[in-house]
This record gives sequence, C-alpha cells and structure tokens, in this order.
Amino acid sequence: MATFTLPNHGNTRSSTRQYTDVEKAEKYVKIAELYLQEDETVDAENFINRASRFIHNVEDWALKLRFQVSYARILDSKRKFLDAALRYYEFSQSKPDEVDPDDLLELLSKAVTCAILASAGPQRSRLLGTLYKDERVKNSEYVAILEKMYMEQLIRRPELVQFEKSLLPHQKAVLSNGFTVLENAFLEHNLLAASRVYSSISLEELGKLLEIEPANAERVAATMIGEDRMKGSIDQHLGFLEFENTEDEVLAAFDTRISSLCFNVNQCAELIEQQYPDIVCSLAATAMATAP
Repeated sequence: MATFTLPNHGNTRSSTRQYTDVEKAEKYVKIAELYLQEDETVDAENFINRASRFIHNVEDWALKLRFQVSYARILDSKRKFLDAALRYYEFSQSKPDEVDPDDLLELLSKAVTCAILASAGPQRSRLLGTLYKDERVKNSEYVAILEKMYMEQLIRRPELVQFEKSLLPHQKAVLSNGFTVLENAFLEHNLLAASRVYSSISLEELGKLLEIEPANAERVAATMIGEDRMKGSIDQHLGFLEFENTEDEVLAAFDTRISSLCFNVNQCAELIEQQYPDIVCSLAATAMATAP
C-alpha cells in the first residue's frame, strides 16, 4: 500500500474552500503520480480520470504534460504497450526549453521499450520505423533490437537478455498463454519475420525456428491470424502453416529495407561531412568544375 495518506481521498468538494479547475487538476495529477510511484495503477487511473474533467481549462503546459505522462504510464502498467509507446514518443518530442533534455530521452527510452513489447502488427511496424529513424535513438543501448524488429529480421533469445533486465515488474508479467510479455513479443515478431521468408512452413520446423513446442507455435500463429495481425492459414491435418503475403506486402517489406539502407547511407554522409568538411567542400568544388 502507498506510504502516503489521502484525506477524503482527494475529494476537493468536501472542503469549504472553493478550488479553481487548475487547482483541482494539479491536486488530482499529483495524487495520481504518488499512486504510480507505489504501482497502485487502479487508484492512479481513478485520479487521472478526475483530473481529465478539468485539464482542458489548464493553460500550464508543464501540468498538462504531467497529466499526459501519467496517463501514458497507466497505459504502460495496463500492458497497452502500443498506446503507451505512441504517447511516450509524442511527449519526447517536446521542445528542450520546455522540458529537461534528460527527461525527454527518458520518455524516448520508454517509447522504445513499449514499442518492442507491443503486439506485432501494422501499427507497431509503423511506430518502429518512426523510432528507428529518430536520430536520438542511435545512442540507445537497445538500438540493435529495434533495428532488427524494424527490418523484420529474426531475433535470437540471447540478444534479449540485457533488454529483459531493464524491464519493470509489470513488463515481465506472464500472459494467459504462458509466455512472458517479452517472450510473446519476441515470438510474434519472429513469426512475422518468418512470413517474409517462407510461403509455408511445417509446424514442426516453425517450433524449432521459434524455439518452442510446435503446439505452442501453432497457438501463437492462430492468435495472430485470428486477430488479423498476420495473413495465413493453418492446415492441422498436414501440420503446415501457409502464409498469405500479397504482392503489396512483399513490395512494402522490400521498400522498408531499401529505405533503411538509404537512411544509413545518408547518416554516413552526414558524419563524413561533419568530421571532414574541407574534403567535402573540395569534392563538391571538383564536381561542379567538371560538370558539363
């Protein structure tokens, strides 16, 4: 239980004093933040919902951000990782003169973590692309995992060891299918990655590829197909998974790889220009002089 006391459960209406909407919002947000410090998500959400009735009348940008970040943390705690990641990333783009730069990087780190943990699907793929192309992410210790997920490449379990150590308790929860949140994200990602390589695969081989039992591999695939996050069908009689990649999806995957390659080439060019400006100027002058 939280180590603080909340007289009248933060009910401003029980006091004879008349509180402004801004004061009510600030009080409810503060109480929600205290509950979040103690991992009391249900109570925190209750007070964030109360604050939401007044926050639209608040002009204080910092208070609005505290409200929004608290809401994102609640989504994170409820394992709504995609929604949380989208909000964390949005807030990480705030102006440095409005928020401490270190706080912005922390929000960006939370966005990366939640994006990696989110269920595989088109929305997550778009977010991974946005994060991967953000210059600030290049300094993240988990950029290699993010890159593989964005590029739809297979990830092996040893690559996740350090990342798993950084997770919060609720991010290590065991889901109803028996896998942890990270294991489930890892399996779904690798299944999508396999769909880009195979047109069909036996459940036996799929189990080996995912490093789980064939029956579990079938369940993961069935869930993703049932939720329309992957196109395919399962032939239980023959024990095969058939992927249904359309030509558009194949081209989209190819475009993703080309886009990533161009992005990395541009980065290299920018680094060369920063470190060797004289050489770049000389080459540019030579090119202009020899141009027809």
